[in-house]
Amino acid sequence: VGLRQLWEYVNPFVAGISVGSSFSIEGVFLSYEDKKALFKLILGLWEGNKPLYFDITTSDEASMLELAQFSADLLRSQFDELVIEVLPLWYRGNRGLPQSLEALHTQTGAVFLVANHPRLVKTKKRAFKHCNIRTAVFKKLARYDFIKGMIFQGELNRFFNYQRALGGRKNFYFYEADEISFLKQPTNDGVVALTANLVPQMWHKLTTKVLNLNEGKKEELNETFILGEALKELCVICQNHPAILKWALREIGILSEIFTPFSGIVTESDLNTLKSWLQKYK
Repeated sequence: VGLRQLWEYVNPFVAGISVGSSFSIEGVFLSYEDKKALFKLILGLWEGNKPLYFDITTSDEASMLELAQFSADLLRSQFDELVIEVLPLWYRGNRGLPQSLEALHTQTGAVFLVANHPRLVKTKKRAFKHCNIRTAVFKKLARYDFIKGMIFQGELNRFFNYQRALGGRKNFYFYEADEISFLKQPTNDGVVALTANLVPQMWHKLTTKVLNLNEGKKEELNETFILGEALKELCVICQNHPAILKWALREIGILSEIFTPFSGIVTESDLNTLKSWLQKYK
């Protein structure tokens, strides 16, 4: 019931939905069976009018490959183009990554959004040598037409290195995954916004205004600035503990219960800060 309510709450205001995304932070902790069940549930809710991106990242490469095959078998007939999202450095290193994704494309027939998320990768107990996709590796990935874009979180210099490594390729998209960075410097390709689960209308309003901003209208600029500052406040609160979003969704009646794989505890201070934010802006 909660998933259906969340779907109906968010769906009208977003350009696409990432299912089981690593950028929810919780996504990488979902098991193979959890993600299978989630994909089936979402497919049952989907009405064909919104792009869906299925994140097949799991704790190890073997289960990721199984999930990739399951996803292809379940979803291929439903989509003209099956889009798979994957955070490869969660389950493997840079070495051999282009060949691995090429084999995955051959296996599934899918196209890919490759995620770069050093902040999350650093938290893994048995981390690989690099927390970012190396620029030389990215340059090889960018040669593949079936890799359509990157969901990016990281330092600005690395982002510029990736852009240069494209070598003039035009049909490649960078989706910003650091909401605060996007709010400071919006990009035309778009943003993967975790907090859009809580305030989809605010995000829709802001991105619409940013894309159609008329520099001559002072009132419109002020309104956009105020909206951006409010969302920055929310993002800062939620960065401390992503599960706090689920608490907020329960508070506004979208979720009836809360499950999180995190062992950390949401502090009373964080909850009070979010309560104040909801009273002010929601």
